[in-house]
Amino acid sequence: MPLTPGGFTASSSRRRGRGRRRAIIAAVVVVVLAAASGVGYVLKNRADDQAADRRVRTAAAAYLAAWRTLATTGGAATPSASGSPGGASSATSGAATSGAATSGAGSAGSDQAGRAAVTAATVTGSTSVATLLATMADVRDRLLVTGATFTPGSVSRRGGVATAPYVAKLDLSGLPSPLEYAGVLNLTSTDHGWKVRADLPAVHPALRAGLVLDRTASTGHRGELESADGQPLRSSGDLASNLVGRTGPLSGLERVYDDRLRAQGGAVVVRAAATRDAQGQVVPGKVVQTLRTYPMTDGQAVRTTLDLRVQQAAEQALATAARPTAAMVAIDTRTGGVLALANHPATGASRAVRGKYPPGSTFKIITATAALMNGRAANTPLDCTQSVSVDGRTFQNAEAEQFGTIPLRTAFAKSCNTAFIRLEESLPANALAKAAALYGFDGTSPLDIASFGGTFPTPRDGAESASASIGQARIEASPLQMASVAAAVASGTWRQPFVAGQPARSNAIPTNVLGPLRDFMRAVVTEGTAAAVPMPGEVFGKTGTAEYADGDPPPTHAWFVGYRGDVAFAVVVEDGGFGAETAAPIAARFLTALDGGQIAPNPAVGGR
Repeated sequence: MPLTPGGFTASSSRRRGRGRRRAIIAAVVVVVLAAASGVGYVLKNRADDQAADRRVRTAAAAYLAAWRTLATTGGAATPSASGSPGGASSATSGAATSGAATSGAGSAGSDQAGRAAVTAATVTGSTSVATLLATMADVRDRLLVTGATFTPGSVSRRGGVATAPYVAKLDLSGLPSPLEYAGVLNLTSTDHGWKVRADLPAVHPALRAGLVLDRTASTGHRGELESADGQPLRSSGDLASNLVGRTGPLSGLERVYDDRLRAQGGAVVVRAAATRDAQGQVVPGKVVQTLRTYPMTDGQAVRTTLDLRVQQAAEQALATAARPTAAMVAIDTRTGGVLALANHPATGASRAVRGKYPPGSTFKIITATAALMNGRAANTPLDCTQSVSVDGRTFQNAEAEQFGTIPLRTAFAKSCNTAFIRLEESLPANALAKAAALYGFDGTSPLDIASFGGTFPTPRDGAESASASIGQARIEASPLQMASVAAAVASGTWRQPFVAGQPARSNAIPTNVLGPLRDFMRAVVTEGTAAAVPMPGEVFGKTGTAEYADGDPPPTHAWFVGYRGDVAFAVVVEDGGFGAETAAPIAARFLTALDGGQIAPNPAVGGR
């Protein structure tokens, strides 16, 4: 630094250098700050885009999940189907401001959850949300959808609109592989978030107004429901109307085994909506596109346990009934399989499997089982008086009979009500309920078609327990159920009746019960209430006279249940009086017909 008269001073060149450095630093700071601001802006925009894309994906995924729920519940091909396909009447369009689908608690049908969850919106140029939901349900029902998977693809968004591709796979009843197709969802941003635009192509890309997806029938033949030896069950008019059912609409065993009986294959097509002709008949629309064709084959035959020879014998025997209404069931004691289901008249009411009757004295088989399970024996003495009172209610024997003190075996053979009521009073409180459960009295439907087994409501007091011991109170049973009880005594195992496959469940009867109980049932036929009825062969049985209404005397249904060899049976005659007079002779004629003999009405005989 140069020396001046006033001392040392900085040169002007150095001062200019420091100024330039400060300017450069400031400029760099400005540039850095500007760059940082730009990066932040870009990053924020990117984060906003990613958040918007996530919302689009979430909306698309929610729509597809709801569609899957709707497609697999409540339809004609699902177990929960009610038989009436969903339609526009069960959808609501939700908030008026956006048209968002928010089907509420008032929606009908078992597919309500799927309908309510569909995230769609009605916008300008689209269809209504209600129509979209109805179309989904229509596709489900026409194609018989049993399962569905939807795989979403990558979304593409531009402002307030977006697209979301997906691949659908619909499992269709009776077809070997799913219907697979690619579709695109168009989404729009609304005041309530992103929604799928309610367009028909959002269900299937080929759909437009006036078009529907449908299946064409296979050219193969439907399989037959067959007897155990391969004969068509429809050859029996009784079985045809009361068991086999119809193919249009499906009912009975035709419905139960439709997936096996139905001819396989066909095609999935797009067709014009149906119209009606001048007579009002529905005319299917013309096929405009075939989406997929499946190989066509015949349906399978389904072999049942039914034996047409046994069925014919049962029908012939019931035709001789003294009263207009009766039913009979025969069961193979070795398997529990149903051999015959006969109704008189064969009107389709199917009393054999759906009838609900008090079992009357045939229930003494269960009461005797309870006694033998709790230490009683064939020679246990019981007092058979003319009447007995329990909790203020008086019970009597038929025709005022009384036999004094008799062994349990005789009380069973003579069907002494008062002795059995006293027997029940001596047992533990739950003994009768346990024995009833052993024979399947729990309200379970025995067959896959509409059917009734047996119920044993818990007695409410001592009088009802006494009534239950003789098959009255609130106990109900079908002929099918009582035939299974007789089969259980014969084989040593109660099996839930069935007509195809195997029994759904079974219970072993205690061995200490079987010997005495079989002897009791044989005594009914040889020396008891049915002794006056000539039975062919070694028959074991139990008569029943079941009161079903008040009166003096009360009206009664007539029962006879039993077995011979490998065949167990139950007969009920409505308003038939005494079991030995009207039901037991029918059983005898059934066995005679089964042996190939000629049958004719028997004269009336005495007994209960």
